[in-house]
Amino acid sequence: MSGSTGKTWRLLVVGGDAAGMTAASHVRRADPGADIVVVERGNHTSYSMCGIPYLVGGEVDDADALVVRTPEEFREQSMTVHMRTEALSADPAARTVHLRDLESGEERDEPYDALLIATGAHPFTPDVEGLETFGHVVHTLDEGEALRRHLDERAVAGGPAVRDAAVVGGGYIGMEIAEALVRRGVDAVLIDRAAQVMNKALDPDMAAHVERALRDFGVKLRLGEDLKVVTGSGGRATEVTTSAGTYPADVVILAAGSRPNAALAESAGCALGGTGAVVVDAQMRTSVEGVWAAGDVVESRDLVAGLRRNVQLGTHANKQGKVAAIDLLAARHGGRGAAAFPGVVGTAVTKVCDWEIGRTGLHEGDAREAGVAYAATAFDTTARAGYMADAGVVHVKMLAEERTGRVLGCQLVGSGNVAKRIDVAAVWCQLGVTVQQAQLLDLSYAPPFGGVWDLLQVAARKLTHDLGLSPQL
Repeated sequence: MSGSTGKTWRLLVVGGDAAGMTAASHVRRADPGADIVVVERGNHTSYSMCGIPYLVGGEVDDADALVVRTPEEFREQSMTVHMRTEALSADPAARTVHLRDLESGEERDEPYDALLIATGAHPFTPDVEGLETFGHVVHTLDEGEALRRHLDERAVAGGPAVRDAAVVGGGYIGMEIAEALVRRGVDAVLIDRAAQVMNKALDPDMAAHVERALRDFGVKLRLGEDLKVVTGSGGRATEVTTSAGTYPADVVILAAGSRPNAALAESAGCALGGTGAVVVDAQMRTSVEGVWAAGDVVESRDLVAGLRRNVQLGTHANKQGKVAAIDLLAARHGGRGAAAFPGVVGTAVTKVCDWEIGRTGLHEGDAREAGVAYAATAFDTTARAGYMADAGVVHVKMLAEERTGRVLGCQLVGSGNVAKRIDVAAVWCQLGVTVQQAQLLDLSYAPPFGGVWDLLQVAARKLTHDLGLSPQL
């Protein structure tokens, strides 16, 4: 039923985490009379997936601490929230979504005037013998809770305690989980078929610093190895076999990345891009009238390279949910929302062991893929003024476009102020700042935070010189 008939306008949101609940909350505040229905297949709404490794490691003691708002709190805002309910298919002509209650098995059709698909992503599970039986996937809070219970029960009463663990996947979550396990006193081996950790985020020379920190902390790295078999008995894992060897493993954790959960959008006829994610415009509209999409399930424009990418981060999901909500409200009256999601530059930061890791824009592999001619500079420097008692260290790498000097990307690995600095570099990438301009920007300075020439500006000066641009300082 459309708003123009005078009857209640119904928004159906599929997916109860960052993008979906941001949109639902904004619509509720702007339109108290709207009929908002949310469908979520899990047990939680609006939680921090990034906090799951800390839950597993025991730094966060209770899963509820990661929940921003519960289903009950959303219901108190006069939203209908169906938990443990899966959306199977969508019929845009009839304006319905076919649902199944995962507890009772009952199926039904849910009508809508506007549909927001915020179904997120699902883990990539390689076809490995024994993995489905004995492996733990850690992608949702439910799965994080299950792993934490498994570790705690084995340690307390289920015996024997977990002594050895295999973590499959050398990205952000895999590294954080491996570190968390070592902190719990578990011997952890990290397995990845790539020759380096963070192969989609860092160049090999920068990843080497992270690998050294992991090894020094006690994580055993098995890089360039394919997982072949997971072996177990009595419902519990005992070992894993890779292309290079066999390792003991009382628990096996899969953190090998994820793919956009686009099946519902595809059933509705929404166009998918080359990444397998949903194609949307700047207002988060899909190719199907009356259907919007936001969050990990969509493609975004890479503002540096001009490519289409599926970037799965809560920062983008929240912004996209807000943009979608503004457009949903405007569309009721035949208009378009004033907000537009511009795209991404791939900014991310994490902490592994004692190292902070930040990256934004393109690394060398990205630049080659995009066909962008570039120059790169890499060096080591102190995190604070060199005369400070604990000056720290930061490994720096920056890329700039050959012809123009435009900042293309930056990678930082170090012990101080990495998150602050990568955000500065992200702004340069998003706004097209050149290294010539960057070297003269007015950045803050105090000895506890860096030198009089910020390390980003040192990189900009080096690239300005290497590219033969002016002025050279």
